[in-house]
Amino acid sequence: MTISLKKIICAVDFSVDSDAVVRYAAAMHCTRAELIVLYIAPEDNSDDLLLRKRLHEFSRYSDMLSQNNVQAVFAMQYGEPATGILGYAKEHNADMIVLGSHGNTAIARLLVGSTAETVMRKAVCPVVILKTPGNDLTSAEQKVQNNTLHDNNKK
Repeated sequence: MTISLKKIICAVDFSVDSDAVVRYAAAMHCTRAELIVLYIAPEDNSDDLLLRKRLHEFSRYSDMLSQNNVQAVFAMQYGEPATGILGYAKEHNADMIVLGSHGNTAIARLLVGSTAETVMRKAVCPVVILKTPGNDLTSAEQKVQNNTLHDNNKK
């Protein structure tokens, strides 16, 4: 059975793991599918500085994708990540959602919450959750990096 994908949503958070997620989505991409790289920003950070930072990040992904002859649409919305991804996928009739997972253990998911798990459970289309074990950062270092990223978003 062959599934024809027309619209693939690649959800990113601009963490270290997002690069791998974008590369994976690009590898799955076929010429007839539309690849949408989606970022859901926190509602309290809806300023011009954040938009400029995110446009810079999107251009980095654009460079990465163009090296593989993949064209993509970039989208940014404000809100809670899981709700935003699910809403965008439903509104745009996505055929698949691709996103990364940061949760290493059940305890981490319990304490931090899991966007990937919520999307997987509630999506109306197939979901690919990419765990990227090749990251050289320890979980403590990655937490510091992600906190720094979110703190920079508030500036």
